[in-house]
Amino acid sequence: MRKQHVLGLLVLGAIALAGCSSEGGPSAENQPAPSTATVISPETTSSAEEPAEVPPEPVGALTVAERLQAAIPSVSSVTEVTENNDSNNLIGRPGQYMTAAWVADASADPTQTGIDGGAVVEVFANAEDAQSRSTYIQDTLRSMGPAFGTAYHYFDGSVLLRVSGVIVPSQAALYEQAFVG
Repeated sequence: MRKQHVLGLLVLGAIALAGCSSEGGPSAENQPAPSTATVISPETTSSAEEPAEVPPEPVGALTVAERLQAAIPSVSSVTEVTENNDSNNLIGRPGQYMTAAWVADASADPTQTGIDGGAVVEVFANAEDAQSRSTYIQDTLRSMGPAFGTAYHYFDGSVLLRVSGVIVPSQAALYEQAFVG
């Protein structure tokens, strides 16, 4: 009886081995046809052949201000805003502008800094922060009334250009054209 039991186990083992290929996996006839579809898991963002896209370096406010100066004859100078001269004390703070520049325009008061001097370029981490800043300023100006000033606001992604309301609309249009070009 014991010999039959051992013999039975050997037969079962042989049958099990017969279903395997030489590589230890299922035989080719028992495998499903290979799939031609490529499955990309949520963790996979790019293939090994393609390098991942690197986001472009954000443009600095000074660069934008210098472009405005080159395109608008009434702009006499630009000043980079730093932690040491930022009258708003917002540069680099969470949700605020990362870089900024003042644009002095003869159509306003070029001896002043900030918006009073002509225009301000502010660059944010994202477009939502730029829009939030613009909304805050516009709402504040509206609530205080026109005696406290107005401003033109133009957007290019995460860049906000604020032009003083003392500048006439035709001059402000030059800013818009040079800015969004």
